[in-house]
Amino acid sequence: MFCINHFLAGTHFFNAKRKLLNSAGYQIGNNTKVVGPLFLTGELRVGEDCWIGRDFTVDGNGAVEIGNRCDIAPSVCFFTGTHAIGDHSRRAGTGSNGRIIIQDGCWIGGRASFMNPVTVHAGSVIAACACVCSDIPADVLAGGVPARVIKQLH
Repeated sequence: MFCINHFLAGTHFFNAKRKLLNSAGYQIGNNTKVVGPLFLTGELRVGEDCWIGRDFTVDGNGAVEIGNRCDIAPSVCFFTGTHAIGDHSRRAGTGSNGRIIIQDGCWIGGRASFMNPVTVHAGSVIAACACVCSDIPADVLAGGVPARVIKQLH
C-alpha cells in the first residue's frame, strides 16, 4: 500500500497498481483503473473496467464488492463496521462487520458515504455527498442525507 499511496498515486501506472493490490489479497478486475491513494482495512473486490478515484476508503473489517463498469469518484467512503445500540452506560454496543455491494454499471459521486450493510442495485447513480444507509433500487438517481431516490433513470 505504501508504494501505491506514495509513489504510484495519480492517473498513471494503473497496471502496476492493479497487480500490487491483487498480490496484497484484494481482487481487482481487468482494465480497472485505481487512482490512489487508498485506505483499506477490510476486504475489497472490484470487477472489470471500473474507475476508482483518489482517497478511496474501506473502513472496518467487513467487505466491499463493486461490480463491473462502475465509476467511483474521489473521496468515497465505505464504512463496513457497525454497532448495536447499547444501554445507557455505553451506546455503542456489540460491534459487527458486514458487506456493502455496488452492482454493475453504477456511478458514485464524490464524497458519498456508505453505511453497512447496503446494496446499490445495477445502473444507479449516487449523488455527491450522499449518505447511503439503506438499499438503493436499480436504475435510479439517489442523493441526500440519508440518501433517497430522486429520479428514475431509463
